[in-house]
Amino acid sequence: MTAVAPAAAVTHGGQLEKLARRGTASVLGAACSALFGILLVVVVTNGFSPTVAGTLFAATAAFLILESIALLGTDTGVVRLLPAHLASGRSADVRRTMAVAAAPVVAFSLTAAAGLYVLAPTVSPYMVGNEAASTMSEMLRTLALVLPFAALHSLALAATRGMGTMRATVMIENIGRLGLQSLAVLAAYLAGAGAPALALAWSLPYVVGLAFSLVSLRDLVAQRATTAQAPRPWGQLAREFWSYTAPRAIARVTQTALKRSDIVLVAALASPADAALYTAATRFIVFGQLFVQSVQQALSPQLSALFTRGETGAANSTFQAATLWSMIAAWPLYLVTATWAPILMAVFGDGYEVASDVVLILSLTMLLATACGPVDSVLLMAGHSWLSLVNSVVTLVVNVGLNLVLIPLYGIRGAAISWSVAIAVRNLLPLIQVHRHLGLFPLTRPSLYVGLGAVGCFGLVGLVPVALDWSTPARVAVLALSTMVYLAAIWSWRESLGLNAFRSALSRRRSAGRRINPPSGA
Repeated sequence: MTAVAPAAAVTHGGQLEKLARRGTASVLGAACSALFGILLVVVVTNGFSPTVAGTLFAATAAFLILESIALLGTDTGVVRLLPAHLASGRSADVRRTMAVAAAPVVAFSLTAAAGLYVLAPTVSPYMVGNEAASTMSEMLRTLALVLPFAALHSLALAATRGMGTMRATVMIENIGRLGLQSLAVLAAYLAGAGAPALALAWSLPYVVGLAFSLVSLRDLVAQRATTAQAPRPWGQLAREFWSYTAPRAIARVTQTALKRSDIVLVAALASPADAALYTAATRFIVFGQLFVQSVQQALSPQLSALFTRGETGAANSTFQAATLWSMIAAWPLYLVTATWAPILMAVFGDGYEVASDVVLILSLTMLLATACGPVDSVLLMAGHSWLSLVNSVVTLVVNVGLNLVLIPLYGIRGAAISWSVAIAVRNLLPLIQVHRHLGLFPLTRPSLYVGLGAVGCFGLVGLVPVALDWSTPARVAVLALSTMVYLAAIWSWRESLGLNAFRSALSRRRSAGRRINPPSGA
């Protein structure tokens, strides 16, 4: 494995600085998103009965799967093609490409919403059993009214990333919508709201988010799609867009189903109360995933432009840097959640500690996933959407098949094992393909240093208080000491880790700010 040496950083320093600039904003947004997500689950699990909480989580999981279907893969399509248009001087095609993407989403989301509203009473008993069926039906019908708004919101935000900025995603989605969602659910609890009002509080922020995301997209298109060149014919643009995006319409569904179907299956095969336990346990895994996904969101448009220009070497260096930086942040987090699982689960209320094994299993699995890097994004941005589709279908089949066997036998632990195996398959398949077809590989020698440092500081040292059954204050002290040692090691390796790119990106941002706002008297 080759190291991200200073020479590589010089060669592709501009790309690393760009990733650092976009990635920093995205990670900060992900931190807010993760905190709001945990706050929402804490409010629901502490403020409502396990049955109501589990029913809400199952209903919203089904909603997000339907939203993914309604998107038809267009979110990935615009992230892939809009940067390519801008990089190749085809900015005149941006507006028409957006129209080609949005029209089917509007039609399909309206149809899906109508179908969900009509079929809610029929499907609810199969999802949560007869006892909670009426509650589920009310929630599904409420969520159906917001489905088209949610799909268009996701598409508009993806288009803003394709136009080269993370600002809208961070401000409108990570902070705005998710923050408003948590506050709305808290208000519903304080008001003593019933099931429909709880579902409405969860879903209405999508409507507010859509209004802001459309305004942001309009402004970006006005700024950057300014060429006088005539746009290409509608038919040509539609063929170009959908030849790439069509596989993503299925793959996007399978990916969302992989993330959400286990909650629905736990509710159906076990109980809504078990679904509440499982959802709470997976929140800490999602916390870490949000950091990785934030780097992936920042990376994808950049990779699309690099592959369009044939700059494979720069793409590989950027891919390696994204993987390395994700490991620096995510590995300590996952190792801490693994060793602190019972204490962390207690924040969700009495009885939730029984799901600690779920946290442990998934935390350890996510170490592997993070080490593979944003490998699916690399595959997609290089144009291999069909390979990504095959990987997604295989992974979903593995996940659902194992869930059907293991949930009746082992409950939520069976669901955790199923998802763990699926995560491994989902990352190892594209890792092999990216290396074989593109000659890219995510790991470097500094990755080994980071991994060993994290395992030593947060894994091996973290096990000592667990084995000796130390008190929580003693564990906090050990964690604080381990964190200081780890950060000192990262600082000493900062050059080989490419972390100087963050300082350069910050310096450029400050210089740009001074040029825009010169000091008085200048």
